[in-house]
Amino acid sequence: MNQTTEHSSFRHALFYGGPVIAYGALIYYLSSLSRFPEEVPSFFAIDKVAHFFEYYIFGWLTCRWLTHSERFFFQRNFLLLSILLGVSYGLSDEWHQSFVPGRDASLWDAIFDAVGITVAAFTYRFIRKESRVFRRIGKEGHL
Repeated sequence: MNQTTEHSSFRHALFYGGPVIAYGALIYYLSSLSRFPEEVPSFFAIDKVAHFFEYYIFGWLTCRWLTHSERFFFQRNFLLLSILLGVSYGLSDEWHQSFVPGRDASLWDAIFDAVGITVAAFTYRFIRKESRVFRRIGKEGHL
């Protein structure tokens, strides 16, 4: 592999993998806080919806990373791999919270994390396909 190819592969990995790592770091940071800067009402529904969307985004970024991988195995198995990676990260995040003062691990949070990841994995291809249609319509100026 020559230097140009290595540089291109690094940029590719950074472009697709970087957002997954950065978003995972953001989740970790937020889970490390003993409490959020402003008091957020702790209603069951609001908290679970937040978990769902937090991990939906993580799942979507993970699917994006895997489907654009240079390895065919990751592209072909992105659905299962993104769910396994996301659910594992969600479970480890809940375990991490069990060590943070003022926080605790929650099975319900882990379930909503897993649902968010799974929905993202199953809707990823559809959303990507539809966004291409809308971009094409925008360029052509009509339906």
